[in-house]
Amino acid sequence: MTGKGDASSTITRQRIASRTPALAGTSLGLYASRLVAEGFAGPRSMIVLLPLILACVALGLYIAHLMRGWQFSPWPLILLLGYVLYPHPTPMLAGGILLFAIVIFAALHPPKIQPPWIEVGTFLTSLGLYVHTLAPTVLPADSGEFQLVAPVLGIAHPPGYALYTMLGKLFTLIPLGDAAYRMNLFAAVCGALTLALLVHLVRRASDSTGAALIAAAMLGLSPTFWSQSTTANIRSMTAAFTVLSTDLLLHWGKKKEPRYLIAFAACFGLGIGHHASLGLLGFPFLIYIIARAPRILIQPRRWIRPILALGASFTVLLYLPLRSGMGTPFDPTPIRSWGDFVNHVLALGFRGDMFYYRTLPDLMARLDVWVEIVRLQFGHLLPWATLLAAVGSLIPRRKRDTAGLLVGIWAVNTLSAVTYKAPQTVEYLLPSYVAMAALLGYGLAMVRRRMPRWTGALLMALLIVAIARYGNVHYGDFRQLHEDRSARAYAESILENAPADTLVLSNWHRATTFWYLQTVEGMRPDVEVRYVHPEGATPNQEVWLERIGDNVEERPVVVTNRFHAFQYSDYYWTPLHEAWLVRREPPSQPPSNVTERKATFGANIRLLGYTIEETELTPGQEVCVRVYWQPTGALERSYSSFVQLLGPQGVVGQDDIAHETDYAPHKLCVDTYRFPLLLHTPPERYHLITGFYYAEGEDWERLPVEGQDHLVLQEIDVRATEEPPATLQRMNQPFADGLHIRGIDYDRSVAGETRIYLHLHQDTPADEQATVHLLHEREPVAQQRIPTLPAGASTTLALDVPDDIQAVSLIMTNREERPVTRLGPWHRPTGDLQIFLPQRTVQYVPLGGEMAFLGLDRLPQSAEPGNSVDLTSRFLSLRSLTRDYSISVGLKDRASNWERKADGTPAMGAIPTLKWLRDWRVGDSRELVVPDHAPAGTAEATVSVYDAFTLHPLHVLDERLVSKGYGTHLSVDTLKIEE
Repeated sequence: MTGKGDASSTITRQRIASRTPALAGTSLGLYASRLVAEGFAGPRSMIVLLPLILACVALGLYIAHLMRGWQFSPWPLILLLGYVLYPHPTPMLAGGILLFAIVIFAALHPPKIQPPWIEVGTFLTSLGLYVHTLAPTVLPADSGEFQLVAPVLGIAHPPGYALYTMLGKLFTLIPLGDAAYRMNLFAAVCGALTLALLVHLVRRASDSTGAALIAAAMLGLSPTFWSQSTTANIRSMTAAFTVLSTDLLLHWGKKKEPRYLIAFAACFGLGIGHHASLGLLGFPFLIYIIARAPRILIQPRRWIRPILALGASFTVLLYLPLRSGMGTPFDPTPIRSWGDFVNHVLALGFRGDMFYYRTLPDLMARLDVWVEIVRLQFGHLLPWATLLAAVGSLIPRRKRDTAGLLVGIWAVNTLSAVTYKAPQTVEYLLPSYVAMAALLGYGLAMVRRRMPRWTGALLMALLIVAIARYGNVHYGDFRQLHEDRSARAYAESILENAPADTLVLSNWHRATTFWYLQTVEGMRPDVEVRYVHPEGATPNQEVWLERIGDNVEERPVVVTNRFHAFQYSDYYWTPLHEAWLVRREPPSQPPSNVTERKATFGANIRLLGYTIEETELTPGQEVCVRVYWQPTGALERSYSSFVQLLGPQGVVGQDDIAHETDYAPHKLCVDTYRFPLLLHTPPERYHLITGFYYAEGEDWERLPVEGQDHLVLQEIDVRATEEPPATLQRMNQPFADGLHIRGIDYDRSVAGETRIYLHLHQDTPADEQATVHLLHEREPVAQQRIPTLPAGASTTLALDVPDDIQAVSLIMTNREERPVTRLGPWHRPTGDLQIFLPQRTVQYVPLGGEMAFLGLDRLPQSAEPGNSVDLTSRFLSLRSLTRDYSISVGLKDRASNWERKADGTPAMGAIPTLKWLRDWRVGDSRELVVPDHAPAGTAEATVSVYDAFTLHPLHVLDERLVSKGYGTHLSVDTLKIEE
């Protein structure tokens, strides 16, 4: 019986094996034919499709036959049927399934590559990616300082970064770009070297090249590591020292050769000298050493030479006092004594920030932040895969030392980073990211050994696809940042236009860019740039006013920051690009760069001219207009002035300024209007208009000018964006005219309505305008014309439908009202698109062109006076952000006139908006206390976002909410106050 069963199963396997090439070839052919059919715009008829499918299937069968002849199993090609059978055209899914099949094939037939070339290939590939997305020039904040310090061999802020500075100097000698670009290149080399070392570590520890490459891909494509590998910073070198020290120590643990322990000690010492926080990793390192060689503690001869090597590595720190004594061009805190040296190297000025969060409520809050950070770095799948891999690697008794060391590195760095009071927790966790990647690779190799070969291949393919998908999401962001020169443009514009011998009072974020341009590139040496730092308990706005008062009588003063207290001072604040020139006396004449435009509003307001920063705009982009005017006589009443962008569909952007009656005749007034365009602004030509108005009872009246109620300043072109804003619901729905729906978002902020945002992209030139129609039970509920778009352009439509319907059908028609065909698989015509509307409260409220407010969580229905209330607001970044924004949440009772607010950097300072990439969803939790004196009633929960330096708010880009008075803030919920 047994023999017959074995023979039967053998025959079955042989039959399956004989049919596999045919099925694999057919799958490849069908997959290829669908890709070709969907690669071109327009519908496909069966007359065209049938020959295409037959030709592709024939070619697929031939390839499968060749693979079998070459002793390669073609069965992974059968997986391509996944996309063949998928009911919607989705290029990303098609690419993911192809990558899935390729990885499985490579895992079953691994190429024979000698070990050194694996590391070399990793280094060159990752270096190519990072150079391709490298920041192009000087950057703000710490990056700008590092770009300045290395070329002039200066001294950076504590702990000094001596080794980084000296190595960076070598990179500045490379004849590529400017010195700032070369320092960015240094970061790219450090990042690529880290990944090559990680591959070496995991491959040698696990004897699995595939697992090592997965570990490197996980780390290398994570957003923060990618960012640090494209901008001048010290974190990429910190990561390199982490992985190199770990690799040397593991090699010693395996070989027990003294030279590896000596090399480890020297490398670890250099790492500590580079950044003292790495010293905390000494705890897991020491535990590993004792675990691998318990008797080493009683054998001094074995650890004397490593200790000497450790001590010798610290001699690199002598650069700091020696260079300071020479009088380097950049040395903000000169080192003149042993105390100065110790204080600088150990960064004792920050010692109060270590383990700052240590109470249980703080730790729980920081734990939530850490979970958020890990999700942003690795998505949802990879952290769980890392946890399972870590558990799997701890099961074999012989392998626990290696896994334990990696877990220890992760735990120590995570604990120190989440308890540290710093606004860049997302970067301080970089050593833990290294440990997580190593754990995933090492644990994956351990787990695969206990799996069937094909199961292990499927697991590896799943992880690679998840990593590649997440990396692909952020590739566009880094390509966009590769073109970003905003930091240089900001500093150059102010330095070029500042009066002679100006003093620029700057925040740290901007100061380093100024210093770089002056010290390295020799720009405007007559201007002094002084960093205004916080001074203990003194409010920061008072510090700035003191510095202004100390200098404004002697020389021109420019400030980069704006505080509410400034408007109550005796100074006059003249805009200078995005900064302000401070004067004791008001200016008497407009600057020379003003476009003259003279007109008289009413009887006694004269317009003199204006300036505008950009004359070609895109939806979501901010308009910045400065209008210069003066009263020709005493003003009879209070007026308000406005600037609008006016088109055929109405106003798409506006800002208003209120004016009192105390203006002296002929006083020069400067109004700065900053407002972004609505995301659904159609691309066309608009009129930039201005005017004055006053309240007339419950209405308002505009002042006449040149026979109109407004004055046209000039015409502005609004062009379409290349990519639509980030969306919560990605999709790819093509139509016959080359138009694709790339995403849909819903907002129910206004009672009785559901707003549907349609994000569209035009692949091919549009011959004519199309119109979107939304139907409910075949009755129209909304429609809007799509602007004519060039190839490669995008636009967003906003359509409002009643909120009591559950679904709508979407159709498109051309100018002759004929339907535009919706395309399905193989671009075959298909039916109407069904959109199912959310029945719960959802929000997607654009704030500027920067982010969208997604709602408020955790707000209770009621609270009593004295109770604390947790307000957690959620945001979606619409693009990669390059500004530092503060989030403000509040509780306000208009009836009893009390308000409580909490402002600050998102996520307890751990995820500043400067680090946000497109599609990031970030939560911000703040606690407010209801006042003890609050009477029973209802309080509004409010949310707003503003620039941390200029206080300029992000405008609400929803004309429905703006009409209700929510121009720069949102009233998002209500809280009942009980007695």
